Amino acid sequence: MTIEVSEQTYALLNKHFIGDSFYKQLFEELPIGYAFFKIIYDEEGNPCDYEFKDANSIFEEKTGLKRDAILCRRISEAVYSLDKNEIDKLNYNVKKTVIEGKQEFELYYRIINKWYRINLYSPKESYLIMYFIDITNEKNQLLELEHSRRRMKNIIEGTNVGTWELNLQTGEHFYNERWAEMLGYTLEELAPINDKTWHKLVYPEDLKLQLVRDEKIYNKELEFYDDEYRMIHKDGSIVWIQDRGKVISWTKDGKPHIISGTHTDITKRKNLELALAHEKNLLKTTLISVGDGVISTDNKGKIVFMNKASEQLTGWAQGEAISKPFEKVFNTINEHTREKSKSIIEKVLQTGEKHELANHTVLISKDGTERPIEDTAAPIIQENGEIVGVVLVFRDCSEKKKKQEEIIYLSYCDQLTGLYNRRYFEDKLKEIDTAENLPITLIMADVNGLKLVNDSFGHSLGDELLKKAAEVLKRGCRKKDIISRLGGDEFVAILTETSSLQAEQIIKRINSIAANEKVGAIDISISFGYETKKSMSENIQDIFKNAEDYMYRHKLYESSSIRNKTIDLIMNTLYEKSDREMLHSKRVSEICEALAVRMNFDKDKVNQIKIAGLMHDIGKMGIDENILNKPQKLNDEERKEVKRHPEIGYRILSSSNDFSEIAEYVLKHHERWDGKGYPGGFKGEEISIQARIIAIADAYDAMTSDRPYRKGLRVEEALTELKRCSGTQFDADLVDIFINMVLEKLINICC
Repeated sequence: MTIEVSEQTYALLNKHFIGDSFYKQLFEELPIGYAFFKIIYDEEGNPCDYEFKDANSIFEEKTGLKRDAILCRRISEAVYSLDKNEIDKLNYNVKKTVIEGKQEFELYYRIINKWYRINLYSPKESYLIMYFIDITNEKNQLLELEHSRRRMKNIIEGTNVGTWELNLQTGEHFYNERWAEMLGYTLEELAPINDKTWHKLVYPEDLKLQLVRDEKIYNKELEFYDDEYRMIHKDGSIVWIQDRGKVISWTKDGKPHIISGTHTDITKRKNLELALAHEKNLLKTTLISVGDGVISTDNKGKIVFMNKASEQLTGWAQGEAISKPFEKVFNTINEHTREKSKSIIEKVLQTGEKHELANHTVLISKDGTERPIEDTAAPIIQENGEIVGVVLVFRDCSEKKKKQEEIIYLSYCDQLTGLYNRRYFEDKLKEIDTAENLPITLIMADVNGLKLVNDSFGHSLGDELLKKAAEVLKRGCRKKDIISRLGGDEFVAILTETSSLQAEQIIKRINSIAANEKVGAIDISISFGYETKKSMSENIQDIFKNAEDYMYRHKLYESSSIRNKTIDLIMNTLYEKSDREMLHSKRVSEICEALAVRMNFDKDKVNQIKIAGLMHDIGKMGIDENILNKPQKLNDEERKEVKRHPEIGYRILSSSNDFSEIAEYVLKHHERWDGKGYPGGFKGEEISIQARIIAIADAYDAMTSDRPYRKGLRVEEALTELKRCSGTQFDADLVDIFINMVLEKLINICC
C-alpha cells in the first residue's frame, strides 16, 4: 500500500533535523515500520549505500533488527539478504526520489527471510525515509500460486479437456492445444488470444450473455459458474461448449485477479438434447393444439399435464390443477343415474390396460357446466415395463349426441306436426304393454274435412289444419301421454294407467279446446274413438282395432256436417277471391234454372240444377288467384291450370253425400258433344243433360260478359255463336230450346 503523507507532515519533516524529539514522536506513532537513512554518494554523486540513523519500534518488531545494533551501520552490512541487483534497484529508485522530490516508489525486498514492500521518501537530499510493510504471507501465496500454475499446466496439457486461464488485470489469456483443436485451430493460428479473438469465436447471441456474466465477476457478484454456450468452428459450424470457470486469486485490493476453467465439447449431447427438446416441444405443441382434451397423470393419479382443450372443458387452468388428484379436476357422473363415475385412471393403473369411459358419462366443469363426453385412457409405460402414469384423451360429444338425438328424433318424429310417428307408436306400444301400466287406453283421432281443405284451399292450408289439430291434442292430453300421428289425418294417443272414464274426460277437454280454435275460417273438427285394456289377457292390437272402429263410426255422422260447412266456406271464399266469378256463377245458376223450367223438369230437378249452376266453378278455388283475376288473355300454361277446375270441383263436392250427384254435373260441364272437351273426353249422351245445360249457360254468359281484355258480345252475336257450335260443342236440341227461350224473352221485353 502507499503511505499518504499530508502537506503539513512534509513541512514538518523538512523543518526538523533527524533526531528531533517531535520528529521521532511523529513516526513512533505510525502503525508501520520505518527507518531513517543517510544517503552515501559515490564519487559521481550517485547513491551507493545507506547508513541507519534511526527506526521506530514497529520496524524493530517486524524486521528483528535492533536500533542500537544497526545504528550508524550501512544497510549493505546490516541486511545480508540484499544482493547487488537489489541494491542497484534501490539506488536507482532513491536517485529518482531525491531528484523528483516527494515522489514515492514501491519496492519489494526480502530482508532476513521476510518479504517487505518498501516505500521511499527523501525529505532532504542527504536523507531517506523508508516505510516497511510485511508482505511475506502475500508473497509466499503468490509463489505457491505460480508453482501450482506450472504444475497444473504440465498436468492439463496432456488432458482431453480444453483448459484456459485469464488474468483479469492484464487481459492475458492462456489456452491449451486441446482447447484450440475443439474449434479446428492450432494455438499458433489463434495467437495472440485476447478479448478481440475471443469475441470472434463466440456465437454472437451467446456473447451478450457472457459479457453480462463477466460484469458480475468483475463486480464480485459471481465467483464460480457452469455455463453452456455456442462457439464457431473454423469450418463455420457450431460447437457447443460446457464452460466451467472459477476465480482462483484476487488482487491486494480485493478485485478478481486470475480466473481459470475448462472447456468441454458437448456438441453431440447438446444436439441430442435439442433434438429431444424439439421432439418434446413438437409433441407438446401438438397436444396443446389438438381439439381433444388431453390430461396426463403420474402413477399416483395426480395431474402433471393439461392441454388448452382440457382446460376449457374442465374449467381448470393447468397451473392450479398440477399435482391435484385427477378426480378433483375431472368430475364425471352418469347422465341418467347422476351417480359419480368410477375412476378410469385407477382402473388403468390397476390393470395396465387401455379403457374407455362408460356410455352416458357427463363431465361437470369447475363452474358447474355439464357436457356429455367420450374418452380413452391408456397407461404410460417405460421400457422396463413400469407404469409411470396415465394419459386421458377426451372430447365434448355434445354435437355428436345432438346429431344422434336428431337422427333418433327424425326416425321417430313426424316432421309436420312434431309428434311421434307411426314407427315410434308401434315400438312404444310393445314396450308399455305390461301389467304395471294397466289400464291402458288408446284414443284414436281423425281430423274431419282434411281432404276437402286440401282440394279446395291447397295442401299448405291442409298442413296448417293438421298442425293445429296436433297442438290441440297435446294441450288436451297429459304430459305423460304419448301422442303419435299415424299418417294422413289420423292420430293416436297412448294413455297408461288410465280408465275409460278418464279417457272420456280427456276427449271432452280436447273438444273444448278445439271449439275455440280455427285455421283461417275453418273450424277444427276431430272425430274420436277409444278402447281400454284392463287385463293382460287382452291383446293390445285388438284394443287398437276396436278404438279405430269406434272412431270411424263417429266420423260417419260427424264429418258430414263439417263437410257441408266447408263447402259453404269454399263458395264464400271463391266469391271473396273474385267478384266476377260470383256474378258469373249467379247468372249461370239463373240461366240453368230457366232452361230446366222450359224443359219441364220437376221442382227438385230444377232446384238441383240451379245449385249445380251456382257451384259449377267451385273447383276454381284451387286455382291461383292471380290467374283468375288476370286482366290479359291467359297463356297456354295458365289455360292448362284453369282446365283443372272441373276435377277439383268434383272432388270437393263428392266429399259430401248432399252434393255427390251435383259433383257429376260439375265434372262434365266442359265436355263437348263431339267428344273433344275435357277432362274426360265424353261425348253425346255420355254427358248428363244437366252438364250439357250448364255448358250452354256457362258459354252464353261468358260471351256476353265484359272481360278486361275484350268487350262482351251482343245477345244476337252470342246466339249466332251458339248456333254455329251447335252439334259440335253443344247439344243441338238444347241450343234450339235455349235460343227460342232467349228470343221470346227479348220479344216480351220489347213489347
